Amino acid sequence: MKAKYIFTSLIAALGLLMTACVEEADHFLDEVQVSSSYVTFSAGGGSVPVELTATGSWTVSNLPSWVTVSPSTGGAGKTTVTFTAPAADDTREATATIECGGKTQNINLLQVTQKSEPVTMTVKQALEVIAPLADQEVAGGTYRVKGIVCKIDDLSKQYGNATYYLSDDGSFTAGSWLEVYRGLWLNGAAITTGDEFSVGDELTIEGSLMNYKGTPETKEKTAIVVAFKKSLISVDALDFDKLPCIDTTFNLVVTAKESPLLVTCDADWLQITDVNKDGSYKLHADENTRTAERKAAITIKGPTALKTIEITQAGTPATGMSVTEIIAAADKDKVQTLPSTVVVALTTRGAVLSDGENCIYAYGDKAAALKVGDGVKLSATKTTYYGVPELTFSDTDEVFVDSEGNAVVHPEATDITAKAAEYSSAVAEYVKLSGVLKVSGNYYNMEIDGIDPEVLQGSINYPVDALDAKSFDGKKITVTGYFNGTNVNKNTGVKYVNVIATKIAEFVDNPKGTLKNPYEATELAELLKSGTVPEGNVYARGIINKIDNVSTQYGNAQYWLSTDGSAADLEVYRGFYYGGEKFTEETAEAIKVGDEVVVYGKVKVYGETPEFDANNYLVTINGKAAPSGSGTAEDPYNITKLADLLLSGETVEGEVYAKGIISQIDNVSIQYGNAQYWLSDDGSKKYQLEVYRGLWFGGAKFTSEDQIALGDEVVVCGKVKVYNGTPEFDANNKIISLNGKTE
Repeated sequence: MKAKYIFTSLIAALGLLMTACVEEADHFLDEVQVSSSYVTFSAGGGSVPVELTATGSWTVSNLPSWVTVSPSTGGAGKTTVTFTAPAADDTREATATIECGGKTQNINLLQVTQKSEPVTMTVKQALEVIAPLADQEVAGGTYRVKGIVCKIDDLSKQYGNATYYLSDDGSFTAGSWLEVYRGLWLNGAAITTGDEFSVGDELTIEGSLMNYKGTPETKEKTAIVVAFKKSLISVDALDFDKLPCIDTTFNLVVTAKESPLLVTCDADWLQITDVNKDGSYKLHADENTRTAERKAAITIKGPTALKTIEITQAGTPATGMSVTEIIAAADKDKVQTLPSTVVVALTTRGAVLSDGENCIYAYGDKAAALKVGDGVKLSATKTTYYGVPELTFSDTDEVFVDSEGNAVVHPEATDITAKAAEYSSAVAEYVKLSGVLKVSGNYYNMEIDGIDPEVLQGSINYPVDALDAKSFDGKKITVTGYFNGTNVNKNTGVKYVNVIATKIAEFVDNPKGTLKNPYEATELAELLKSGTVPEGNVYARGIINKIDNVSTQYGNAQYWLSTDGSAADLEVYRGFYYGGEKFTEETAEAIKVGDEVVVYGKVKVYGETPEFDANNYLVTINGKAAPSGSGTAEDPYNITKLADLLLSGETVEGEVYAKGIISQIDNVSIQYGNAQYWLSDDGSKKYQLEVYRGLWFGGAKFTSEDQIALGDEVVVCGKVKVYNGTPEFDANNKIISLNGKTE
């Protein structure tokens, strides 16, 4: 038999009856409902709002003398009722009542001070204390919470603390758990053995409660265990760390000091099939056809005790080729993608696939049926269409979705509008193109400023309905997406630059988020809160309101910005110094509260906090750019700054100087006397700035392949540009210095 759960003992039926009787939470009465049945005040007093929904008239009564309420009466509908208490020296508690339609709703009132022993509360009550707190706000006083360990992240002997989760019923379900972050053991002792407690044990902890970016938790290293009760149920160690990906049967040995037991599993792929003669349980795991491993929780529940264990099953080993390898394959080769290949864009005729480095368009109905974020394993034929590698399907080719909802991050888009006439690329580069959209049937063509539409136009390839492309007919737009080759209409002679769109927007001259027109910090914060997240890297300007830390150990800083410096509106998370350089002892004091800065990087919302993501960096401080890196012979650009400047769309006129370390050498040609190599600031990033057909000192030709080597520090002078998305020194640049020496 296959089942997700199984009972043992002769009175299993009675156990089932007992578990089916669950008392309804008292704050969900039909006549009157409250958003929280637990109101807690800090020692300093204050006001706490509770949302009340009633079907008729209601009255608050039985209030203690130290609490006031407003309003105390009301009618049907929703009302915000505010409870207020003054400061107190001792912990005190009481119960108020709300009467409506003959039913009584209890409101538990608690004011906690440091001077009194905390009242033990449930995890649910602790979560109600945390719910109204702002991000990173700590509730006043010390709280005592009793719960069952439902998950353990770490029992660290090295650091002597533990991170784990408590819930009232031992289940790890959303909205039911409290994270104990880096808590200590009994009475504040350190974790020393790593097995002090396990999932299913009942702990009573005491510490500070807080909201950390949406996570209800105890403040770091404040929680100590004050009471410990070992679960009456134990499970013998399994003889595997992970189940293999194939069909597998195994036994689970459970020892319990009470009965009956109810054993359940939360996953369909893992079934409890039988009870062996020795009392152990027989379980069966189905084959995992996906490459990603999967987890299941098995819960053993008795009349008073509960134990949960987690089973992990390995995924099927990945086979196939990366997109990069497929691009290099010969046309007409049969290929198969790795299941980690992710759909990053769609048309009505196909999908763009990415391996994180390169992209390729898969053409066919099977690909068009996929969703953005799908991790896919598919077989197809490698072809080249309009000069760009592509995949096509036969009737026997298969498409298998290995995972869903993968994060999709597009690279920085290169604006090709100004060079559309000569633009070409052998891969599906991520680009931007602007022009007036002309819709005719299934054709979505763009007339580009300054270019005769009888000679050249842009074209959006089979846009999906979600882009609402037809609504932009006749308007000047900017389309962002993946380059899909160029073709010439045989009848008209018009050349088309094809783009697979991920975004279509009305054209904006000097758009927000550029170096010339940065977002204001508060403006960007509000934009992120509204659910609009700008793609790629953006610039934002603001005044530093608060600095959490500047770490010389890790070289980054965490601080907050607003437009006028009056609030902490936008967090700058793990930001670097100028141009991506690390903060040092010398530069740690470079930023101060009140400084106006421009920051560059990707942005997101974490929990409810709008922020610059890690690895952002400073562009200016109080209007001043990096003290080094102006592009002159005396002050050459650093490589990061020059590359980002070019990719941002800025035009760098004339010859400039840049200093970097050689991180990759493609070739040194004695025949042509030039070299092609790459520079980065620290030598670790292979492909940051390309030196294309560079010459030796003073423009002389290279005469030996060993004149330059990986790790050499060079200063190069020449004209710079972006070619097919690559920032580079143009041909005929020359070396000015090598490892500090000049000729």
